[in-house]
Amino acid sequence: MAKRILSFTAILWMAFYLSQCAHPVMPSGGEKDITPPRILYSTPPNGSANFKGNRFTLNTSEYVVLKNVMEAALISPPMKKFPDFSTRGKSIQVKFNEELKPNTTYSVYFGDAIADLTETNPLLNYSYIFSTGTYVDSLSLYGTVQNAQNLLPEEQVFVMLYKDDNDTIPLDSLPFFVPPYYVSKSDASGKFSLNGLAEDRYLIFALKDQNANFIFDQPGEEIAYLDSLVHPYYDNTLLFKKDIIIIDSIIDLQIDTAQARLDSIYQDSVYNAKFRGLTLLMFMQYDSTQRLLKAELSRRNTIMFSFSQPAEGVDIIPLNFNPDTLWRLEVFSAKKDTVTWYLKTLPIDTLEVLIKNLDDTLGLVSLRLDPDKTTGRARQNKKKNPTMEYLEWTSNIKAGNLMPNKKPEISFLQPMVSCITDSAYLVAGTDTIANPPFIYIDSIHQSVRFPMEISDEFRYKIYYPDSSFIDWNGFFNKEISLSFTPRPLKEYGVFTFGLHPEYRQSYILQMLTVKEVVVKQIEFTGDTTVVLEFLTPGKYLFKVIFDNNQNHQWDAGHFGARRQPEEVIYFDKEIDIRANWEIEEEWEW
Repeated sequence: MAKRILSFTAILWMAFYLSQCAHPVMPSGGEKDITPPRILYSTPPNGSANFKGNRFTLNTSEYVVLKNVMEAALISPPMKKFPDFSTRGKSIQVKFNEELKPNTTYSVYFGDAIADLTETNPLLNYSYIFSTGTYVDSLSLYGTVQNAQNLLPEEQVFVMLYKDDNDTIPLDSLPFFVPPYYVSKSDASGKFSLNGLAEDRYLIFALKDQNANFIFDQPGEEIAYLDSLVHPYYDNTLLFKKDIIIIDSIIDLQIDTAQARLDSIYQDSVYNAKFRGLTLLMFMQYDSTQRLLKAELSRRNTIMFSFSQPAEGVDIIPLNFNPDTLWRLEVFSAKKDTVTWYLKTLPIDTLEVLIKNLDDTLGLVSLRLDPDKTTGRARQNKKKNPTMEYLEWTSNIKAGNLMPNKKPEISFLQPMVSCITDSAYLVAGTDTIANPPFIYIDSIHQSVRFPMEISDEFRYKIYYPDSSFIDWNGFFNKEISLSFTPRPLKEYGVFTFGLHPEYRQSYILQMLTVKEVVVKQIEFTGDTTVVLEFLTPGKYLFKVIFDNNQNHQWDAGHFGARRQPEEVIYFDKEIDIRANWEIEEEWEW
């Protein structure tokens, strides 16, 4: 009996071993397959005229999958009902769910939806084109979509063409009301192509569509357009060969940008002798409607009101508190779109305000004035163990360093009403100065500056004991001790930049980090030389804004007013600032 059990067990183990040996597995080693699938042929053939029925089939070189086809695929002209896409073996079937228009060329663009089954390598930018009429429209348009402010490519943007064939809506108003006649989408490099176009002149319009209806009807949708109508052309790189559309130009053609960008920020400009690609500059349209964006207690006794537009004409009306004595100070931000209220400590828990712009009510806001107010047991514990609150402050002295050509400053978070300086002192090297002089640098006495002579040969210390500065609510500072050493000038670089525009107008030169953070900004109107001193070593970009309306900032466009965004150009070199080094460059445009 024991032998039978042992023999049976041995048979089971052998069967298990053989089954594992017979189980197919992916062979290890070798290079990864990066080849995308190919379309061998289609039924009906790609580029067919007199298309009948409601479906077509693509036969592929290997097993494929469809990825995010609802988002990737586009049909021109657009259809109300999206087609059905499916795979079967080494083929893709597309079935239309509405009747096709007569004498019309259709384009089904797959984007990156077709990929092989094993490695999901995508077949990029494949299009199937057919006509229900006697001929296939064969004209094309190519181009790129770029961000108007930084010239970087914009992907997943609908690029749309409109015909002037609407009896009731003017051509330049069609993007507001009706879907386009042709549509494409930009890829990761911002490139787009529109193929199978009829001979005509079109309005071209790009849209980041937030509600997927192909209509510019949302205030947050970014757009781009050209001032003139566009005319497609015949592209002999778009060929029908063995049922395959080969679109070499969208893969290889480098579109001429407004300015080359280096190291993924810049790209080379290449001119196609036959056709210069279109460049669409995308922007968020300026919204002239005044809106209250936010009203909040940013910290104790400080309320901030943020608006979509400059707020000089906005009325902020207290409803439940308005004594005869001064209880608030109002300060506008540099762009006038933020209003800050500095409050006296008020005898109320909640302040209610009505916010109006002319006859429009922007908001009715209820603001709790105690940011730390609690209830129940937590409130009782707070009363038993109150936390001492002090006057907060900041300084332009960072990590013990003061930038060259700067004076030490201290900024408090509330207006000052009193300063007791009997015990304050300044140490400069080996010298000690009692009660160092300072000046207020703002109208509400919030910031002070010390107008002292500074040498990088000395180490400095500014000292104020606690209770030296007292704000208008009676809060006072903790001890202030600021020690710093000015960085030697040899640790900075100098950049001399000759600027030579062809035309005189208002320009803004911006010095940027590689992450597009503005370091310096200078305005000029014509041929000039700019000397930038005390520059921290590092790599920088330079951009010029064409400040057409002379408002000292870059402005977006407006489609309704037919105003393009203000032009920007980038210097074609990345400038490497080095310590104790002076660099000179010239820029002509």
